[in-house]
Amino acid sequence: MHALSIKQPYAWQILTGDKPYEYRTWLPGTVQQFLLVSSSQPSAMDFGWGLTNGYALAVVDITGTPQREDDGSYAWPVKVHGVVTPFPVKGKLHFYEVADAQIQQHPEWAADLRQYQSGTAVSEDTEFYRDYLAPLAAIGFSQMPLKYQKIYNTTRSWEQVGAVWAQAKRQ
Repeated sequence: MHALSIKQPYAWQILTGDKPYEYRTWLPGTVQQFLLVSSSQPSAMDFGWGLTNGYALAVVDITGTPQREDDGSYAWPVKVHGVVTPFPVKGKLHFYEVADAQIQQHPEWAADLRQYQSGTAVSEDTEFYRDYLAPLAAIGFSQMPLKYQKIYNTTRSWEQVGAVWAQAKRQ
């Protein structure tokens, strides 16, 4: 399957439905579906906020014709087709291939995904939570700089983590 690496938090925003367009300087050609992979490095605009880096997350459909933007980029309309069992992927630029045998899709999690995308909490005793959300959260947390892990473990506050991170960025 074609795969595309997207930096965090943007990959997660596509997964949650909060980012309905992927912006690129190039057109997708004939590709209509791709494996969403979170890049190994988060966006320079944040440290990842505990989001998983370097993992396959979902299969995404390009749902329409990309539109040219004023800045010359293209806005690809995207929507999550379904989630996959997360697995590490060494990303590349542009589209690249990931063996279909590595990709385990979970159509049975579609209702839980929609619930999660709507902002409603997903029960911790569902397969979706246990086998998808919880492992991704654990991996993402372990990938955060130790400084921020300690702040979260002490305060249990993402707001406090963000405040310390923002202060460090200003210095």
